[in-house]
Amino acid sequence: MTIGLLLVWPNANQGQILQGDWVDQSQAEIEKYRKTDVTVIVLDQEDRAVQGARVRLVQKRHDFVIGLTLPSNRMPPSKCRIRPVYRCFNAIALDRYTDWSPSSGDSLQVRTKRLAAWQLALEPMRTHFGRVISADPARNHDRLSLLNAADLRDAVLARIDLAAVFDPVPDDYDLYADMFQQDMIERKLGQGMINRMFDRAEAARPRAGYGIRVHDAISLNRGRDVVVNTQRLEVRQVPFDHITIDQTFPGPIQPKAFRRMLDEYVVPLPKPVTLAGFEVGGRSPVAAAINLETLLRLVFAQPRIDGIYLRGLLGDELLEKQAALLDDEGQPTASGEVMDQLFNKIWHSDEQGVSDERGNVSARVFTGMYAITASLPNGRKLKSQVHIPKNDRPKLIVLQVTRAEEE
Repeated sequence: MTIGLLLVWPNANQGQILQGDWVDQSQAEIEKYRKTDVTVIVLDQEDRAVQGARVRLVQKRHDFVIGLTLPSNRMPPSKCRIRPVYRCFNAIALDRYTDWSPSSGDSLQVRTKRLAAWQLALEPMRTHFGRVISADPARNHDRLSLLNAADLRDAVLARIDLAAVFDPVPDDYDLYADMFQQDMIERKLGQGMINRMFDRAEAARPRAGYGIRVHDAISLNRGRDVVVNTQRLEVRQVPFDHITIDQTFPGPIQPKAFRRMLDEYVVPLPKPVTLAGFEVGGRSPVAAAINLETLLRLVFAQPRIDGIYLRGLLGDELLEKQAALLDDEGQPTASGEVMDQLFNKIWHSDEQGVSDERGNVSARVFTGMYAITASLPNGRKLKSQVHIPKNDRPKLIVLQVTRAEEE
């Protein structure tokens, strides 16, 4: 492994501080699983191909979820959406708001104001609610475990109804969490209650995603048990559609060993996986940055993983202080530089081409949201905002001259 200077990236196209066979392999997998083919067709008003148009596709957001767990005790910095590190994010997690104990000190009004400010500043594509019901009594602040069976059933269903109308309205929920450490719901109400919880949630908000949440599943101690238990839930027809894994990585990260764990404990899981509480530490800021790049390369190369939610950006929000992506002044740390370079330069598509005699320009790009511009030979421009998803067949995008462009 060759290590370069973290804050000065040697090559704008490659950029990595890590090298080796595993880096080349993971990059090849990233090209295969995270990119897709696209063809832009430029036409005039009479449906004829426009040859010689200069076409540019600029990625605005990734489809891969890059989320931030919002802090509950601070407001966002000004213009954070265009700042390094912040510009990586396309989602927010509300765990510190939805898992809030009334004894924490801040009023609901204060927290609501902060949450609204963060949502406006980051303009996220997705909002992740976090835990709704935990099987661990210690994680339910309203003492659900002390209720009798009938009252517990009613309280659980009422909580699901309240979560469904939370403002901002979430895109997905970790409906049932920590069930493999504890079994409060199944013990008191039976296995069928788990199915009923998911049915109730889907009835309340049919278009949202509902998953289960587990802790420390990418590990020798728990990985196999999590695989077996999640497969058991699927056999029981529990309609969960994703699995959130709470996982902290203190480091060091050994690439081959971690790849094996992904193959053994993530690939067999029955639903797509999101990593939450995500932070990567190390013995020093440099070591943490190396561990972070190693982990991100391996995670981004694994198609069963569809996103990450960082635990936080500053040291006081994290379990591992060296995992901070911003320092106390709000400037990127070595790890922050790694994160920003990977998602905004290396794994970022900005493609240009000139249309051929059929009006076509083809490219292979990372999936996500794009701004597309075609500069015609006569000096006019066509513009469009397009989502380019993963597909086995090329995505076809037609840019056509209309009367508005002709005037």
